[in-house]
Amino acid sequence: MKMNVENPWISKLIALFFAIVLFSFVAYENESRNLSTNPTDGASITSSEVITNLPIDINVDRDTYFVSGIPETATIRLEGPQAILTQTLATQNFTVETPDLDELGPGSHTIELEVEGLSNQLEYSVMPAEVMLEIEEKRVEEYEVRVEFNESAHLEDGYRAEDPILSTETVTISGALSTMEEISDVMVVVMPEGGSITEDIETTLNVLALDETGDPLNVNISPQQIDVTIPVRGTQRTLPIVLEESGVPNEDYEYALEIAQGEPENVTITGESDTIEELNNFVIEVDVSGVTESTIRTIPLNLPEGITETEPEELDVLIRVNKVEPAETDNGTE
Repeated sequence: MKMNVENPWISKLIALFFAIVLFSFVAYENESRNLSTNPTDGASITSSEVITNLPIDINVDRDTYFVSGIPETATIRLEGPQAILTQTLATQNFTVETPDLDELGPGSHTIELEVEGLSNQLEYSVMPAEVMLEIEEKRVEEYEVRVEFNESAHLEDGYRAEDPILSTETVTISGALSTMEEISDVMVVVMPEGGSITEDIETTLNVLALDETGDPLNVNISPQQIDVTIPVRGTQRTLPIVLEESGVPNEDYEYALEIAQGEPENVTITGESDTIEELNNFVIEVDVSGVTESTIRTIPLNLPEGITETEPEELDVLIRVNKVEPAETDNGTE
């Protein structure tokens, strides 16, 4: 069958067909040119990311005001071009912060958190969206630190605790005026593990600021921790020294024991109260084995059971030696 190209409708249809083909070709070429000059690198791809546990910067004059009610961290959701979002997450050059709270002044306020340092091509939302806070005048004061220690619950019978030694006896406390007025006690609580303690207690403890009911208060304490040493001593008693001869003496000599010049005549003992009360003196045994001439010996003081410490710990003893003269017989001979 022959097509009648002289028919005007046929000519119009053919022209329309070629027009559509030409338009499609031009559009394709333009798209190809755009792709070649602006290659797809992710910049046109939109993505989102959620970041948690971001610290919140509080914009306030901390020497004048005390702010409460603001959470420690916030969560933000970022959305925008993938390339910019990736770079933002890598550098983390942004902060979550409050508006200038100095402009609000004392009182209760509701604020919206802000994110600073983001590209203007990124959109964000913050959780929590709003924060209710309290701004109060700040007070700074010094307090002495009290030590609480239950001596009877932790020390061995016969031992006592002496005055505690602190790395610092005072701390600086700052907080809201209304809260500072509630401070009733500033203390550390010494709670060593177990009982039957006979040695010094050394520990590092948090300082507590409490109200009159014993509940902790929301204040800043500097320093927050201090070192505490509690000297532990047993019951003490001073006893006279008694020297006793021991060992194997030489039969050709006789011995006399004396406390050397300049040495104490009494000893101070520390230990369990029941043991100490039973003693009337402190016996020091002096070994004279092998001694044939007068000499001074340094004798360590042995600790009887129930005694933990002596002062002094050793004693110089003079051993006087005299030769025994042989006995004479009736006829004047030995």
